[in-house]
Amino acid sequence: MSRKTLIFLGHPALESYCGAMAVRALDRALAMGSEAQLLRLADLQFSVPAEGRADDDLALQPEVARFQNAIRAADHLVFIFPIWWGGMPGRFKSLIELALRSGFAFQYIQNSIRWKRLLTGKTAELLVTMDTPPWYYRTIYRDAGISELRRNILEFCGVKVTRVRRFGSMRVSTEAQREAWLDRV
Repeated sequence: MSRKTLIFLGHPALESYCGAMAVRALDRALAMGSEAQLLRLADLQFSVPAEGRADDDLALQPEVARFQNAIRAADHLVFIFPIWWGGMPGRFKSLIELALRSGFAFQYIQNSIRWKRLLTGKTAELLVTMDTPPWYYRTIYRDAGISELRRNILEFCGVKVTRVRRFGSMRVSTEAQREAWLDRV
């Protein structure tokens, strides 16, 4: 049985370097025999509640359910996104909050501070672009946006992050560097 891989492009624009990375990741996964699909944030139409949070009693929007179904079907998740202002793009974070809700990704245990991780058994990798040099982002900013997705969200839900790759500084990179980075995807 082949591994099922979801490649999720968390960049809100249709055309981006992250998009080129996602296409390369899809090609690589298919070449390795994975049953892979690419889902792009820019293709998902959903609204963010006025309250600014995804309460359990909010109706599940069709495109958010589509994202959940893709996660449910996958064994391995690949998240590709840029670091903006130290973290993931706002629309990507909103989708995560709407989709990885109680009952789908985790479940609190009644009368306890503990919870069940409902996505246990899945693995993930993060491919992240940034204008900040990666060493500086890790050392000075302590990987803030990556840690948020890795530890505070994915690992909280039971997903084991197996690899994080940081690409940058994008702003001053050359075409040759960008091609070399695509080869590493």
